[in-house]
Order: sequence, then C-alpha cells, then structure tokens
Amino acid sequence: MQSPGFWVARNNSADKVILDQAGIREFNSRTEKELKLIKDLLKTEFLCSGEDLISSLRKEILGLEKLKLYSKNSTRVGNSFYQEMEKQINFAAIPSQVKARYGFVCHYVDQRLLPTDEILTIKPGDIAFDELQNSSLDIGAPLVILHESKDGLWAYVHSATSSGWVRKDNVAFCEFSAFKALLGKKSFAVVVSAKTDVFQDSALTRHIDSVRMGAKFPRADNSNPETVKILIPAQTKDGKFVEQAAYLKKVDVNFGYLTYTPRNIIRQAFKLLNAPYSWGGKNGEQDCSGFIQEIFSTVGIVLPRNSSEQGKVGRLLGNFPEKKDSELKLRTLDKLALAGVTVLQLNGHIVLYLGMYAGRPYVIHDIHAYRQKQCWGGCVVRKLNRVVVSDLALGEGCYKGSLLERIVSIRNIEG
Repeated sequence: MQSPGFWVARNNSADKVILDQAGIREFNSRTEKELKLIKDLLKTEFLCSGEDLISSLRKEILGLEKLKLYSKNSTRVGNSFYQEMEKQINFAAIPSQVKARYGFVCHYVDQRLLPTDEILTIKPGDIAFDELQNSSLDIGAPLVILHESKDGLWAYVHSATSSGWVRKDNVAFCEFSAFKALLGKKSFAVVVSAKTDVFQDSALTRHIDSVRMGAKFPRADNSNPETVKILIPAQTKDGKFVEQAAYLKKVDVNFGYLTYTPRNIIRQAFKLLNAPYSWGGKNGEQDCSGFIQEIFSTVGIVLPRNSSEQGKVGRLLGNFPEKKDSELKLRTLDKLALAGVTVLQLNGHIVLYLGMYAGRPYVIHDIHAYRQKQCWGGCVVRKLNRVVVSDLALGEGCYKGSLLERIVSIRNIEG
C-alpha cells in the first residue's frame, strides 16, 4: 500500500484524461470568478478599494484577538501587541483607491497574517502551530502588492491563492509589462519532484534556493541534456527587477503540465510520502491543504490555500453535516468516488482518496496527529507529522471521531 503502483493497478480508469488543458483553464476560471477562491493576477489593472483593504486587515486583527493567543514565551498576548500591529499596518496611509504594484518572490518567503515574525499559539509553548503563519511562497511566485508596513520592512500581497504579509526584501518589484511578459511565456517547466534545488550554473554547483512540487518557471534554450535552463526573478544591487537564468535537474521537471489522469495524480502524491508535516508551509514543507495544492498544481489546477476552501471546489458528490452519516459516506466512496480525483474534506483536514481495499476506503494525506482509543479507556495522541497512507478509521472511538466520521464533503476535482 506504500507504493503508487498498488493503487494504480486497482484503478480501471487510471489513464483516463479527467480534464484537458482547456477544461482545466475553465475549471480554474470558475474557481476564480464564481467561487472567488483564487485570484487572476494578470488583470490589466488590479484595483482595490481602500475601505475594503482596511476592513480586511482589521478583520484579521479582530479574529486573532478572539483566539486569545500566547507568545513564544507562553504569556498571553495583550492589547499592547495588537495596538503595535495597528501602528505597523499604518491604516492612515491606505488611500481611498489602492492601485496595485507587481512583483515576484525572489527567495522563499513565509506569508504572515500580521507584519511580524512573532510566533503566536493557541496552546502555550505549541510553537509548531504558529497562528500568524498563513502560507509560504517559493521563488518565482507572482505577487500583487497592495500596501507596506510603517517600518517599510513588510509588504501586504496577494498571491494567486492566498493573501498576507511578506518580508519586502524577498520581493522583486517590477512594472506590469514585465510582470505580464514573464508570466506569459509559452514554454515552461513544472517541478514534479517533491522538492528540487535551483542553481546559478548548469554544472549545478552554485545553489540559489529550493522549490516545491508544482513550481512553474519559463524555459530558456539550453545545450546541457542533464539540466533545464529557466528564468527566475531577481533584484539588482539597487533593488530593480531583472530576469536571471537558473538551472534545475532535468529529472525533476516536466516540460509543460502533466496530463490530468488518476495515474499521474497518485504518482505525484506518493512522491511526497513521508515528507514532513509543517503548519502553513513553514520551512519549505507543507500541511494537509498544501499537500493537495502541490499535487494538483502539477497538472495546472489552481486550488485555494486552505482545506475549508478546497472543500468547496469541484463536483460535489455529497455533503455530510452529521457524524452518523458514516454508512452513506462509505456508499458514496464505493459507488461515486474516483481514486486520484476525489478529495475528502474533514473538519480541519483534507485528504486524497486512493480507493477501496478489502472493503475499506484508503487515503493519502499530510497529517500532524490522530487520537487512538486505549483498552483501559481514554485516548492518547499519536503524532505522525508526515504524509501517510491510512484507512479512515484513525481516531475511532475518541471524542473528535474517526476520519470517516469527520468527513463533511466529498468532491471530485473536475468540472
């Protein structure tokens, strides 16, 4: 069960093309225009009402205040912290009509909910779960920049799938024409390994950065058969944007997107088997929704950043508001779900369906921990902190319920 071939062999439609590239573009367009869960950064002029931006930023602060968070030294965060954040956000500098600037990530960067590196947690000392960590972005990620912090160190940005604050020195600012030109190049390479290194030279000796599965880069001509020459954004010494040549191992990329078939999705998922779990993509890894996002990005599908929004995308097979719907969930999986195409949204989690074996449904997912019932009563927490294959019985008999009981929706990632 720890091999993609085990599941591909049990899939009668493993090589069926679920969506061609035209269908994927239409799928992404619906996610953007109808569901409003992703953003098209190539709109001619990305304008935003200052009132809307202020409202969004204030809502973020209020939401965090309600969580009653703790700082890294396990003391409760008080009003003074949020007052300082309001000063940093600099609401007074936001105009009535915000005209966006454009740029690219020029080095891996964390995306934060507030303009600070401070770690805030729900449980004292639980620093693996930093509530200010929203996402992380690889080199080359396009950005729309809407605002800067008062100290000038942070930029508030939209990526295609998330919004938040990033360190400004990790952003290469550019004119819209240069932004559009780099993104619009027809020949591109997509990273299909779990992670790959980016080098300055074709001999692969001068390391620049590492990027995760699904990263996409324009290609350039290259005579070395072992490497792929790409174009990445960089900054000159005076901070101006410039295209820079870089190199990837050829075995780590595909020219263009992979064909969207169950076989390809399952194979990509298993390339991340045992990869570390990391809340919000910290340290260049992935959490449960980041795992799903990376897999599907290799075929060109753009999914929202968090699990609750991913659970709204695609063709609905069933909604399940009650835990007691377990039998209906099992029937839905057995009769309607497609291995490598179906995702299951749980409360606070999301997983990829692999298929049925010996009458039990199996999934692959990036999981922090689950609760296990003990024979003497009570439950203990079992930490996994990695991508695993499991059935849906994890957590059975404990107060949160099993993975099966926690399913709230089942969807196919298709039109």
